[in-house]
Amino acid sequence: MKVIGVGNLKGGVGKTTTSTSLAYLLGRYGKKVLMVDADAQGNASRTMGVYEPNEKGLAGILLEQQSVEETIRHTRYENVDIIPANMWLMQANAQLLYSMDNQIDRIEKMLNSEDINKKYDYTICDCGLLLDVTVINVVKASDLLIIPVKAGGYGIEAIENMIEQAKGIHEGQQIKILMTMKTGNQTNKDTAKWLRDTYKDKMFQTEIRRSVVAEKAETAFRPLSEMSKSSNAAKDYNNVIREIMTDEEWNAAQAYIESKRRNKKTGRFQKVD
Repeated sequence: MKVIGVGNLKGGVGKTTTSTSLAYLLGRYGKKVLMVDADAQGNASRTMGVYEPNEKGLAGILLEQQSVEETIRHTRYENVDIIPANMWLMQANAQLLYSMDNQIDRIEKMLNSEDINKKYDYTICDCGLLLDVTVINVVKASDLLIIPVKAGGYGIEAIENMIEQAKGIHEGQQIKILMTMKTGNQTNKDTAKWLRDTYKDKMFQTEIRRSVVAEKAETAFRPLSEMSKSSNAAKDYNNVIREIMTDEEWNAAQAYIESKRRNKKTGRFQKVD
């Protein structure tokens, strides 16, 4: 199972849009996906159609008050489950901060359990804005940390800080920077060039283009790629999936999609006695 954290110490850069888009697309490609909502705002939980303010969700697991099995919820999307979050997570962070126990590896231990590791192909973790105990847990547990950055925004200044913090938590971790909300103006072009010159192989080749669909999807609490599969941003996130997957995984994913198309066509024209 590959664990992917999505985070940046700056808001408005597309963290939740990125994490929910990746989870949704991976699920459509036949991958078993577990989302972990590691943000007390619970926007990923809302987007995936599973938000309950009166249940502790991830907070209950971190505080060892409930099991993973009783916390995981099925979403309305193919092959995607989620461990939801809400404001209970703020209380959990406060309690863990003053705990004498080793509290930064609880998500890692959870994901390494045999039941979880064998059940899912990918875990996608949507991080909150602050480098709190929950986000530190995610960084430590992640094989790949994706840092979304809005072209031309203040989020660029937070990249180096996020990278340095991540190195201190999980040395040797793969880190990739994803430019989001890209437009064709000169400022965006200059930003893209600076990022590629500075971070080189840490950059995704794909850049996520700005799309009105993304704003509509946020308002509707739906994954961007479900809102409009043909939008530029949805196509771009599909290319990010291609960069994340191995060639073998990608070929299997294409075969899975083709099989679904054939089955759908067969079903549509199947004779009923």
